[in-house]
Amino acid sequence: MNKKYWFIPILIVALNALAIALQWSTLPEIMPAHYDLEGNAGGTMPRTILLLYPLIGGAISGVSYLIARFWKRFEAALVILSSGICLVIFCSAMVSLTAGKVPAFMLAEPVILLAAIVVAAIKSRKRA
Repeated sequence: MNKKYWFIPILIVALNALAIALQWSTLPEIMPAHYDLEGNAGGTMPRTILLLYPLIGGAISGVSYLIARFWKRFEAALVILSSGICLVIFCSAMVSLTAGKVPAFMLAEPVILLAAIVVAAIKSRKRA
């Protein structure tokens, strides 16, 4: 695995931060949250919570990178897994930013995470 692949989770985190920054001034102070498949909100949250999304994605990617530096055997799996987690976080932000009007984002979260876990497990086994 090459270090160049770490740009993937970094790019996802950057896109998440950019999407939030572009929509920030149009967002209400208290936002709907936890949408169902029909787009109905089941709760609320302050918009400042959105600022945590890219920070959490960046922290997860950073920790994964540090672990991969010491255990090269798991680097591919960690890139894939951290990318998957960052995509889930990105999808959560998109659901909030689109006010639940794009249910495809809601369905993408579990699919992306499951795919990342499966691919990471396969990659780890190949390296063993």
